[in-house]
Amino acid sequence: MKKRVMMACLVVTFFALSAASAAAVENGVIKVGLRYGSSVLDAANLENVVGEGYAFGYFDRGRQFVPLEETGERTITMSPSGWGTIQVTVTGTDQVLYESDGDSLGVMPLGFGEEPVTWFKGYRYTGGFEYTLSGGGVQVVNVTDLENYVKGVVPYEMSGDWPLAALEAQAVCARTYACRDSKHLGTYGFDVCSGTDCQVYNGVSLATARSNQAVDNTAGLRLYYEGDLIQNAVYHASNGGATEDAKNVWGTEKGYLKGKTDPYESKTSIPNYSWTVTYTADELTWILDQKLGSKERSIGQVQDVYISALTPAGNVSAVTFVGSDGVKTVTGETCRTIFYSSTYGKSVKSQRFQINGQSGGGSGGLFVNDPATPLASLDGAAVLSGSGVQTTLQGETATAITSTGTVSVTAGGAGTFSRPSGGSFTITGTGNGHNVGLSQYGAKAMAELGYSYEEILQFYYTDVTIE
Repeated sequence: MKKRVMMACLVVTFFALSAASAAAVENGVIKVGLRYGSSVLDAANLENVVGEGYAFGYFDRGRQFVPLEETGERTITMSPSGWGTIQVTVTGTDQVLYESDGDSLGVMPLGFGEEPVTWFKGYRYTGGFEYTLSGGGVQVVNVTDLENYVKGVVPYEMSGDWPLAALEAQAVCARTYACRDSKHLGTYGFDVCSGTDCQVYNGVSLATARSNQAVDNTAGLRLYYEGDLIQNAVYHASNGGATEDAKNVWGTEKGYLKGKTDPYESKTSIPNYSWTVTYTADELTWILDQKLGSKERSIGQVQDVYISALTPAGNVSAVTFVGSDGVKTVTGETCRTIFYSSTYGKSVKSQRFQINGQSGGGSGGLFVNDPATPLASLDGAAVLSGSGVQTTLQGETATAITSTGTVSVTAGGAGTFSRPSGGSFTITGTGNGHNVGLSQYGAKAMAELGYSYEEILQFYYTDVTIE
């Protein structure tokens, strides 16, 4: 039952959708990238869970599937043919079922009565699949109904057994995010990816009766600010006591993403809410060298690390590293992410933390130069106080004010630095995530207290409407 078909119509579709910032979702249908870029497959398998085989064809400009051929086989494999086409075979055999002349192929499971469900890479999916030749392999996209997509997001981003109001709030956030302007459409031809770079989606494998009910109860509802769909319906696990302005984390002002004290998280049980991580000076030196790389000059051996600025909500907005060869201050989300190291298996979990028991001001050290190589004169030298203030010195003696008092500095080399005992830095904090937008555990707590999903969303997002 081999069939070759020209795919000119589909090629036109991709050009029509190639705008750099186009709106996601058309006619209630969403395209979700499962394998793309460096993760494309040499061969992609499908297996009917519920279904009677497959139809082959393409998705038109309205994202409607156009069938051209059918098979009753329930396990099939899609792979490059070597001729710029995609070939469909019976899994584990060389039996060709279908081949297209174009570089894209649509596949739709067949079923009667019950909605077909398909296995792909150990997960269950509704809807069809679109395959495109890419990088010598096959890009895999799930093409499904928007509401089914949301049913596949909610139980992966929030426990499907949580209170209904919390799940409803998550459903509205997930749907809003899915409908925002797409950053993937122009490059890859799909609306959203399936990983943490977007929001986690692995089909309907984890869906529960309650999580599905939450999606059904809020069907079609999204978040709006000043009449426009919000583009950043962001959320995180827990904020540790206060959310944060988007501007203070990512540098972009969003009127609906404002920081505030969160009185609700403390009302529910949150695993690993408080955390501690310790870095040696050598570990931080290595981490900074890796992350600064060739773009910036290394600051040498790390000698001190301190919080140099807090937001009005009490979250960290600036961290300063003092090294033997210089000083580096990071701001925004980098205050958290700069500490991440897969090599050492360490990370700072939220924007709300202290370093060596201090929430700001440093460890009290004054930095002039390495004590082993004193300055001949103070002229032109600069000192850095524990609060991060840099001052240029003149003459042979000076008095500098630090976070712990005054220090006398002479040309003879009294410049000193304070280093924690054992050369280590202990960071303690609360929460998990970037602290912006909805707190998922906060939503759980509010739901347990009897708040509705509307009240939850209107607490964590400022001046939004739900429609």
